[in-house]
Amino acid sequence: MNTVLAENSSPRKNVTKSNDLVQAAYKLTLNEQRLLLAAIAQIDPRKPMPRPISITAPDFAEQYGIPIKQAYEALKEATSALYERDIKTFDGRFKSRFRWVDRVDYLDGGGETKLYFTVHVQPYLVHLNKSFTTYELKRIADLSSTHSIRLFELLQQFKSTGFYTVSVAGFRELLELGPSYERYSNLKLKVIDPAIAELKEKSGLLIELKTEKKGHSMTRLIFTFSELCMG
Repeated sequence: MNTVLAENSSPRKNVTKSNDLVQAAYKLTLNEQRLLLAAIAQIDPRKPMPRPISITAPDFAEQYGIPIKQAYEALKEATSALYERDIKTFDGRFKSRFRWVDRVDYLDGGGETKLYFTVHVQPYLVHLNKSFTTYELKRIADLSSTHSIRLFELLQQFKSTGFYTVSVAGFRELLELGPSYERYSNLKLKVIDPAIAELKEKSGLLIELKTEKKGHSMTRLIFTFSELCMG
């Protein structure tokens, strides 16, 4: 999805990523995903990368509607774990692997985290003028599954058409799902169906899934989706 990047004249917090980053393979817990998106929402995608980006427990609690004590714990845990997380991309020739951040600071007892995005991830977040996806952070704030967040972002790339298709193997790879999801029945029951239901309930997306089959195996997922009128 491409839109014109407008000046931030309102307090709305938007997440903007290049489509290449949306399509990258990575695995994060819910709190790691929330921390990352809270940081990205502070970035102006037209300007240079700010370093560091600060997130406080009160802001985290308010953004995601969780108790302040839980926010302190989530922030501390996610900050430590995010330092170890990486991203995998493929440009048609080279498979690349790089970290989200090269430094994290956590004020122990103070409930404040500072993130420093790596030079490798910065081109996917700043100076964007084409091939990017933007959405309001509040659209995913109530989601309780990182799989729901990933599916939401993948669909938002194609908001203008309401159509997204991906191979079953490719979908597993994007979410870095383990061997237990090799069986399509497990993938559908534990990942796809719950994500579709949660996105309808909490993010205002009505999603229909169709599949393509080769022999006895499901080979392709076909998502069609539209915005629900939220009361």
